[in-house]
Amino acid sequence: MKLVKLATIALLCSSLTACITFPTAESNTVKVLWDDTDALLGCAHKGTVIGSQGHFYDYWLHADKDMVWGTLNEMRIKAAKLGADTIYLYKPLGFTGSVTMIANAYDCDAAVTEIESTTGATADSVSTAQPTAAK
Repeated sequence: MKLVKLATIALLCSSLTACITFPTAESNTVKVLWDDTDALLGCAHKGTVIGSQGHFYDYWLHADKDMVWGTLNEMRIKAAKLGADTIYLYKPLGFTGSVTMIANAYDCDAAVTEIESTTGATADSVSTAQPTAAK
């Protein structure tokens, strides 16, 4: 009888554990930026996304790097649903036992498309164009 109780408790505890979020086909194309605000010039802000992995009762079952990876994947999935292709991370929030991050989501492909439509330039020529010296 004692063995059955222990097995039941173990089963209940294992059912409380959360899985780490894995990327989707859409979210794999979302870029993650931090420390490069110049890369956001001309990008359209789509919203703010929050990701979090781990709980007070199961954080010890997951490696920190897996929780960080899952948090980034969760935010990239949310950004893709907003129509964004880039997220810009804020400093991670300091929680014990979990990883929580906040990011702004941007559509930066729109900026390249807008440049191409207004100048007639292609994305390749925009990124490789060199400024000319003033005389």
